[in-house]
Amino acid sequence: MIQEVLFDRDLLRQNKLRARSKFLDHNFLHHEVANRIAENVKFLNREFKDILEIGAMDDYLSKLVNEAGAPYKFMEDLEVLPFEKESFDLILSNLNFHYINQIPQFLINVKEVLKPGGVFIASFFGEENLSELAHVLYETENEIYNGVSPRMPPTIDVKTAASLLQKAGFQNPISDFAKIEVEYSDPLNLLKDLKMMGQGNILTKRSRKFFTKEFLRKISQNYKRIYPSGIATFEVVTVTGWKENRARI
Repeated sequence: MIQEVLFDRDLLRQNKLRARSKFLDHNFLHHEVANRIAENVKFLNREFKDILEIGAMDDYLSKLVNEAGAPYKFMEDLEVLPFEKESFDLILSNLNFHYINQIPQFLINVKEVLKPGGVFIASFFGEENLSELAHVLYETENEIYNGVSPRMPPTIDVKTAASLLQKAGFQNPISDFAKIEVEYSDPLNLLKDLKMMGQGNILTKRSRKFFTKEFLRKISQNYKRIYPSGIATFEVVTVTGWKENRARI
């Protein structure tokens, strides 16, 4: 059975490449979540000798978790990990996990390249992420086009996230979520932030209609009308899973 491909991964790479030059001005969310991941790493109270970060936009997280200067590899946000088995004792992914097409297989791949006792920590957008924007896009498309198209990615709730890790063979998986509220005086700045974070729409069934000036004007107008505070709520889920240690004989 052929599974549906939800995300255009080539477009994701293009989006990230385009965003890198301006990422410094729009990195606040990545850095806020990176701080939380780093706290989780420090809570483990372990010395990691080989670390991999998947899909990093900059070296901010690496500086937080690798003060000892252990071997630290960066790799593109790939679904297949081109490494030998048991290469790393810590694998991190900051705000990338939600764009994986085959998450169960990806988690199996992660577990394979972890050393026994190794740890995987990933953050991604949860099911209520940017609910305000999703509402406004729905209202605006109906108003202008008399119909809606896929613009927000499907999401994973916090309970399902832990279950997916468990099914992939991770031990004692845990997941939690946080809501980060950001106020925008101009709602269009939210769209700009998302673009320059490399978080644009990469759904394979996305609308091919461009954001016209009229459409953008209506988005801004409706957002201010429905949410006059200008609030945008990011929901971020963080998962942690351990690879089982081999039994000692």
